Amino acid sequence: MIYEFRVAVRDIGLPIWRDIQVDSEETFYDFNGIIQAAFSWSGFFEHRFEITRSGGTDLLPVIIEETPLDTLEDYTDESDFREYSDEEREDVDEIEADDYDFYDENDSAENEDQTLQKYFTAIDDAATYIYFTDAVIEVDIQLTEMVAPQEDRRYPTCVAAENAGPDEMEDRSTILQNRNNLILADTEDLIRLINFALSQLGDSDIFDSGYEDFGSEYAVDTYWDDVESDDAEDSPPNF
Repeated sequence: MIYEFRVAVRDIGLPIWRDIQVDSEETFYDFNGIIQAAFSWSGFFEHRFEITRSGGTDLLPVIIEETPLDTLEDYTDESDFREYSDEEREDVDEIEADDYDFYDENDSAENEDQTLQKYFTAIDDAATYIYFTDAVIEVDIQLTEMVAPQEDRRYPTCVAAENAGPDEMEDRSTILQNRNNLILADTEDLIRLINFALSQLGDSDIFDSGYEDFGSEYAVDTYWDDVESDDAEDSPPNF
């Protein structure tokens, strides 16, 4: 099953949203990457999801977030063991002794283990995505459609969008002061650029080489200045 979500940045003073189609079996870990790519963010800051409506019923927020394992997993590898202090190793041993149980399972869950279809089961089910930048960016998520997958379409995909995402490195006052710079008239090119970013998820080359310039300034498009233009499917659009 394919879910279509309206994903909209809250409280910027102008509409900034994406309609994204996603496989219902994706995890919240994957969904985080999709949201980051759709708004041209880097994933540098921590995040969490708060499920506010599931199965057609409003809920006290169910929190789904990164666990400390996301930051500690690299030194649980025995090959890296000597790179860490005894104190850090004790932290890892304690985690393992507790079977990685950091959260009360009644009100929180790890984003790698939870699929979208567990919580999004009815149209209008909703959540909030919180990205803990200096501005603390909040994104409203609403399930708007549930459709059968199309054989000729690659998922995730953006089917509609409006305006550029706010710069994750700016504080709220700066974002609000410069919000008119986020207004874009050409939504078709915006959608093409978002879909290019979505198509590159898992490809370290694009995100490691110049993702900061890819940034929120779709209209300026500094990152693609040095990219040769061609008609290949995986080529970014030109502005």
